[in-house]
Amino acid sequence: MPNLKNSIISDILNNLNYGDFCRDDFTTDFPDGSSTLAKLVFSSLPKYEFVIEEHMTGGNRFALALMQQPEPERKKVIRTIESPGDYRNDEYHTHNDISDAVDRVIYWVKNIREDLIHSKDAVRTTIDDITAEFQSSIDENIENPEQYFQDEEKVDLIAKLDELQKRVESLEAEMGIDPKQAKVIETAIEKSKADVDLYPKGVWYKTAGTKLMKLFKEALKTNEGREIASDIIKKLIS
Repeated sequence: MPNLKNSIISDILNNLNYGDFCRDDFTTDFPDGSSTLAKLVFSSLPKYEFVIEEHMTGGNRFALALMQQPEPERKKVIRTIESPGDYRNDEYHTHNDISDAVDRVIYWVKNIREDLIHSKDAVRTTIDDITAEFQSSIDENIENPEQYFQDEEKVDLIAKLDELQKRVESLEAEMGIDPKQAKVIETAIEKSKADVDLYPKGVWYKTAGTKLMKLFKEALKTNEGREIASDIIKKLIS
């Protein structure tokens, strides 16, 4: 027989029916003879877990004895262990009663949805190989990256950016780039021209080049497109 009453179990199961999900999206376990009262797992991605347990507070008795500290009163509380939590991947919450712990199920289900929605953006925080290679090539090929562009260098760079704009127009026809995306790239190129006077060489190449490469990769989604994007941007530092 589970530790929890049927009415509490029913409340937990009902709270799984929230937003985009339903109780059938989760595996549930309500143990008996254990400090764990309930364990919920999101079936599609088992790293998402929710546990309700009885937990004893009061600290480490042995450590307190060594420090000659008075032993605090030990107390049994209800605790939830949530993955994901409200702002951390793993969180612990202590509750005064079981109903507060059961209410946390809805927040956990909501946090799963938010984590899934934003996981794509989180993956993008890691620079991909093409971008990392480009930034590394700047460190290797740009002399005196802390210095500003000389007039002759500016003229040469603006000419390359003009050629890049023409390349965007041809790719729009050849590769079927969406006109809106092409416009965004052209705007970024114009902005890069203006920034030539503002930033040191190393900063300009890394910020302008990385931005343009990102836009090209978004517009040219195939592997061939990614290679074209890389070749196009590398010509800026050749």
